[in-house]
Amino acid sequence: MNVNQLNYFIELIQEGSFSAAAQKLGITQPALSLQIKSLEDELEFRLIDRTRKPFELTPEGEVVLEKAREIVKMTEHLKDVSMELSMADKGLLRIGIIPTVAPYLVPLFINYMSEQYPQIRIEITELLTEEIISALKDGKLDAGILSTPIEAKSIVFKPLFYEKFYLYISDKHDLFEHEKISLKDFNPDQLWYLQEGNCFQNQVTDFCHLANKQPAGQPFFYRSNSIESLRRIVESRGGMTFIPELATINVPSEYEDLVKPIAEPVPFREISLAVNRIHSRERLLNRLIESIRASLPPRMLEKPNGQATQTGIRI
Repeated sequence: MNVNQLNYFIELIQEGSFSAAAQKLGITQPALSLQIKSLEDELEFRLIDRTRKPFELTPEGEVVLEKAREIVKMTEHLKDVSMELSMADKGLLRIGIIPTVAPYLVPLFINYMSEQYPQIRIEITELLTEEIISALKDGKLDAGILSTPIEAKSIVFKPLFYEKFYLYISDKHDLFEHEKISLKDFNPDQLWYLQEGNCFQNQVTDFCHLANKQPAGQPFFYRSNSIESLRRIVESRGGMTFIPELATINVPSEYEDLVKPIAEPVPFREISLAVNRIHSRERLLNRLIESIRASLPPRMLEKPNGQATQTGIRI
């Protein structure tokens, strides 16, 4: 057994077929089949069920896949040891960020990090939570920035900051004149939603006890993946939506009075850095954490009283 065989096995599962995996690995399909068969013979059990179309992992294969990923990550970690020992702040960080955080957080910390650590290269991709977790497990990302709590095997979460929820409410709405709005006072039929399956929407559903169904009071129904799009809908169509604290920074001055704080207890979300349990680039990740926290208002670094809203995500 060798690391190459484990890599072949991981790539086969990621690609979902022998032909696609062989092409990506730059070897022939028979050669890949032979390597997987050799690995199975040495382990003395089948890793995949070839009678299924497409093939499926056996229960034993699922266990081996997790262990294989850990072993491959550890070997990759060894390659980074020299950089860690040299105390050099240089290298590549691949980061995935959820869409309800990325447009507000990235502009805050990216200049700070570029100025303080010019030799750290950063690749940032907007991805959904499930995509980030999958990419971390597959070694395609070094870190993810997402909303927690989340239950995900082999992933470690480090809280970065906390942001409160606000209401963005039309000036034509009956509650517009209120300084603060209680969650008990508003009509959910007048609420514009993010797309179902988005963890931000899951959290809104959690603290508002909303059902994921079309509001009965609206002839025009609109769900979006963008908080900014929902803001525009509120401005033109009326009603209201929820926005996170960082999003309030981008609200133009002429619309600032549409932002309304929520009465106690104020719901908030926890934003965390997610990494594989076995990961490298610890030094670079610490620089990322430092840059993010240095770019935020100090109040957002302290956890408010109460419990963060639930994402409902278990992977």
